[in-house]
Amino acid sequence: MVMGNGNFGALVWGVDTLNVTVNRSDFWDHRGGELIVPGTTYEFLVKVAQEQDANEALSAAILRETYPDNVFKPQRLPVGRFEFSFVPNIHPVRAKLDYHSGTVTVELSDASEVLLDLSLSESLLLVRDSAGRLADVNIKPAWDFSQSREWLEQYAFLPPERFSDADGCGWIQSCPVDPSLACVCRKVANGYALALELGENNAEARSKADQVISVTKPEELLNANLAWWTGYWTGVPEISLPDEWFEKFYKYAVYKFAAATHPDGYPCGLQGPWHEEYRKAEWSGDFHFNVNVQEIYTPAFALGKQDHLMPLFDMIESEPFMSGLRHNAKVMFGVDDALWFTHAVDDRGQQCGWLIPGSVLDPACGAWTAQLYWNYYRYSGDMEFLRDRAFPFIRGIMRGYECMMEEYQGRLSIPLAISAEYGCSNSEAGQAGRDPSYQLAAVHMLADYLIDAAGLLNLDVEPAWLDIKTRLPEYSLVERPGGSGGTREKRIAVWENQDLDVCHRHHSHLAAIYPFETLSNPDPEQAEIIDNSIDHLILKGMGQWSEWCMPWAAIIYSRLGFHDAPMILLNMWKEVFVNEGWATVYLPRTRGIVAHRRHDLKKPKATSEIMQLDGTMGAVSALTEMLVHQRGDTVYLFEGIPDKWQEASFSNVHLPGALTVSATRKHGRTVSVQIKSVGDGSIKIKLPENISPITVDLEAGKEKNIDGTAD
Repeated sequence: MVMGNGNFGALVWGVDTLNVTVNRSDFWDHRGGELIVPGTTYEFLVKVAQEQDANEALSAAILRETYPDNVFKPQRLPVGRFEFSFVPNIHPVRAKLDYHSGTVTVELSDASEVLLDLSLSESLLLVRDSAGRLADVNIKPAWDFSQSREWLEQYAFLPPERFSDADGCGWIQSCPVDPSLACVCRKVANGYALALELGENNAEARSKADQVISVTKPEELLNANLAWWTGYWTGVPEISLPDEWFEKFYKYAVYKFAAATHPDGYPCGLQGPWHEEYRKAEWSGDFHFNVNVQEIYTPAFALGKQDHLMPLFDMIESEPFMSGLRHNAKVMFGVDDALWFTHAVDDRGQQCGWLIPGSVLDPACGAWTAQLYWNYYRYSGDMEFLRDRAFPFIRGIMRGYECMMEEYQGRLSIPLAISAEYGCSNSEAGQAGRDPSYQLAAVHMLADYLIDAAGLLNLDVEPAWLDIKTRLPEYSLVERPGGSGGTREKRIAVWENQDLDVCHRHHSHLAAIYPFETLSNPDPEQAEIIDNSIDHLILKGMGQWSEWCMPWAAIIYSRLGFHDAPMILLNMWKEVFVNEGWATVYLPRTRGIVAHRRHDLKKPKATSEIMQLDGTMGAVSALTEMLVHQRGDTVYLFEGIPDKWQEASFSNVHLPGALTVSATRKHGRTVSVQIKSVGDGSIKIKLPENISPITVDLEAGKEKNIDGTAD
């Protein structure tokens, strides 16, 4: 059972004891972070790639800092757990989560209960035991687990300072250069209170934790929680499906989204605020900006919870993070007005996963993040946000692309960039190439945003944006034999002259379909190219896909009008990548379907099972997109649901333009549609029963009802 307030995360579990594994999203070892090193210029990397046809040469051209042996790279840190024992003859039976209050109820063998409530404003957890069934509490810092201790010792951490007195117990974990974390458990009226607080030293951290506990008023905490969770669920889209498991999973995932991304919390990385005590964080628990962060946060839009993006935006716009983005662009291009992401960073914008071509040459990390900014405006209609935050950020990302481009065969071209993760999927192809379709789609998307924003803000449209729209290809093409080995066909290339030659888990070359949506209204020739590209993707299989790949593919299939494929794919995903706690895990849970990192599959699950939030939140988006999504100027209803689903419905799904839509399908037909808009305008609605979309005129604040049988 998970609990979270966007920073403090708790995992509630146990058999004979009640265990609470705790962590904080902002508890980091920041040592070893990297920015692009002066001398690693884009011009030099292009020259190396053109003159030396070797992966090693391009990697060697990227300079790196040298760090002491006891410094690894920035890492989220494991914390530990509290183990509550029970009085004799009492043991826990089951736990229940109340979505509308955030309360976890642990039912005991004598029919009494222990209740857990996590504050949404402080790093504090109440354990209410009115029946007095808890006998004692035992502490288990991360240091007590061999894998964590070995890792912490290797990187110059000292053992935690432990303490115990008549009122409670706890420990403080110091860090070599970062703040200490105090984990304190105190007896309070009718139970215990757990607090996690950071301080510049051990004494300060413990003092702050004790202070949080001493001033907490349980009744106020419970009332505040109930009010917040009630407000959160008010207006959240509901779905009704002829599949009970996915209906329940959706509700739990929407709860988990709130717990991981609370608007007053900390930005959400790969694992959110949760991390096991017995091992180091995989991938540092960092912010992967080449798909993972975006998948985690995208549900905010359909859910109408754009405010949950604010911690992420605030982190990106913080001085350390923004100065890092500017530094990277300055080193690469010698300009002061561009922003340049590397792909896997800490909360200060410094690279955690080494500086390699895959991290340095992927500006789509910034472009996909820019889409989050743009969608915040599109869904909220907040012009102030567009002017002051979205437009400057998108403009900064575009400047990096502008610096890359050159004249090539009478057109614009990107001489060198990656298609995310293709280099590690196909070592024979090299690590980067000219005009990756992924990057071309990203640039066209940014140009569309900037041109539209300039019109909205009464700004001049820069010639470079118009030049991109007319002189930069929308994608690269290859012409190869089709699946039958017969007639040659055109399909979207990974980059110039590079076909999709292997199974590839990152659907980057198809980003023009989704997420960048630059091919929302293809002409007949483009439609055939897309069709060929999808068939080729299918032929290459999904043996290397992971938990975040399948929901992404399901969205692509929904947007292409494949009625049955999305759900078939999600059912496979459920069996392969969702564990018994309804958490999505990075490695497949069984062999025979997916072979990604197959050697790790033979390891014990206790050491190899890695929870990631991107798959969970990607599935929320996939389920929503199956029911309703917008492509271009048209809203498509029930486009991705199986033909055998005779009944399905959804309510209050948010769409661009501050719209909400609800619809019901009965006996295989759409019987009702309701649309509400905050402003006047019109929208096209495509029902699965109708050949052509219906144009619907909207009035501000009024609900528009559509007869589903009309054509």
